Amino acid sequence: MADGCEDFLNLRDGLSSRVEPKIIAGEATTWHDECDVLVIGFGLAGASAAIEAADRGMRVLLVDRFMGGGSSEMSGGIVYAGGGTPVQQACNVTDTPAAMADYLRREVAGTVADETIQRFCDESIETLAFLSRNGVQFSGPAAPKKTSYPPSDYYLYYSDNGTVPAYMGAHPPAERGHRAKDAALVPGARRPPGKKPHGGFAEGADMGWHLMAAMKLAVAEHANIRVLRQTRACALLTDSTGRVQGAQVAALAPGSLASRIHDWAERKLRNSTLELLGINGPRMRWIMRIESRARPLTLRARHGVVLSAGGHRRNKALMERFAPKYLNTLPLGCLGDDGAGLRLGASVGAATDHLDKISAWRFVNPPFEWTKGVIIGRDGTRLTNEEQYGAHVTRDIYEKSNGEAWLVVDRQTWEKALEEVDSGQLYRFQQFPVKQAVRKAARASTIEALAANIGVPAEPMRAAIDAYSAAAVGGKPDPMGKADASRRAFGEGPYFAISLTHQAPTNPITALTTGGLRVDERTGAVVDHGGVAIPGLYAAGRTAVGIPSNNYVSGLSLADGVWSGRRAARSISEATGP
Repeated sequence: MADGCEDFLNLRDGLSSRVEPKIIAGEATTWHDECDVLVIGFGLAGASAAIEAADRGMRVLLVDRFMGGGSSEMSGGIVYAGGGTPVQQACNVTDTPAAMADYLRREVAGTVADETIQRFCDESIETLAFLSRNGVQFSGPAAPKKTSYPPSDYYLYYSDNGTVPAYMGAHPPAERGHRAKDAALVPGARRPPGKKPHGGFAEGADMGWHLMAAMKLAVAEHANIRVLRQTRACALLTDSTGRVQGAQVAALAPGSLASRIHDWAERKLRNSTLELLGINGPRMRWIMRIESRARPLTLRARHGVVLSAGGHRRNKALMERFAPKYLNTLPLGCLGDDGAGLRLGASVGAATDHLDKISAWRFVNPPFEWTKGVIIGRDGTRLTNEEQYGAHVTRDIYEKSNGEAWLVVDRQTWEKALEEVDSGQLYRFQQFPVKQAVRKAARASTIEALAANIGVPAEPMRAAIDAYSAAAVGGKPDPMGKADASRRAFGEGPYFAISLTHQAPTNPITALTTGGLRVDERTGAVVDHGGVAIPGLYAAGRTAVGIPSNNYVSGLSLADGVWSGRRAARSISEATGP
């Protein structure tokens, strides 16, 4: 879904940062600082772009609205990599770039070119090696079964839909989800400074802190990189020909009282428990009031500007325009995901695309046994293949049933699922929604009575469950294409219906955006509505259209961030010549 709205800069709500129209720089412009490459946004994509550019001998300024880390720091720390990585080899996982590309073409579905997918896969081993060279730790063992996030003792797992028959090609599935590891658990590994903060509700899934701690240390120690923290990009600067020359920013004085309050408020707002309770608005307003008093600076970039400022899930105006169905979901990611990168690009004529693509998550696995149930929509019909990755399941719930759905199981599946929850192998963030769902689940002795309890038509619900069970008993393909390991014919009751509908704070659905600025897929250069590159401007990570922009699976955004960030830096370096 492309857009060409002239008022793009004004698509913001009261908690979103302001972006100004472009500024044409002239001979009288006062440049407060200069660099070869200016990177806006210090998440994984920005860090990767900065390190790659610096490794190529360019002087880099890396600016961030907060203290650095972005949504990458708050993530589960999963990097999607394959083709035969050292971790895969150590775990006896067979994989090739061709097999990886064959799978990803099904997920990407033409959002980017097949040639781009192949390059991404051909360079996947090097993507992981780049992170490893910069201190990020990866290892095995592989998780014993498919899950949304591996137990604490496992670091490689099926993070995609590779085991789902509809996504299988000529190659067997391969575990490609590489989870970053705490360096303290690796003998002889260098430990980055700092201590991982408590993640609240998401504690255990925020291993991105360890990933970004290593990358922050690599950035800090690189002689060619300087970081300007608590520095918000306000406008892009161009010359008279339209070439992007730099940016106007607003910077807080390091160590000042305003800086300390800004940092404190932002750290508090990263706690996912506060997010769930919906009490973050006042502190966000403190942050914006402090930023309004920041010092304006103009930064000159001699060779290129890279926009890596995240997505736009926290911008209600953008969500209302492009993805209104998902407005009630819980924003996933940092406070900077307010579409500032998109709006900066739009200020110089950049095109955007796929802004309606949202990755929302309702996982029914773990517990694994729940994949053997049936997901019913508000019209009583079965909605989807229950074994799919959570984002795929949730897209069907929203697109086919306006966000309302129930997982229906029989007594045997219910009891086996609870045994898994009570095993002690699940993280708190995995246990919490299951326990809440169990406490509130509808129960009845018959399918018809259960349908009445949840307010859906009984006849289509009964027909869907009968068709599912008959196929399982008869050894026939599942009507929704589910693998044999994830299905079981319904047995005796009682029967249970577990609500999959978003309800904060007890039963939330989280979401992030995956669309962004259009880029030249060979270089990462931002393009205008005619597909022509805007000189001097590049984009990476979730500010750009990329590999995950159609369908998201765990680790794909972080991997694309590394790859696209390095692509932009490499292109800038090659354009400057020797």
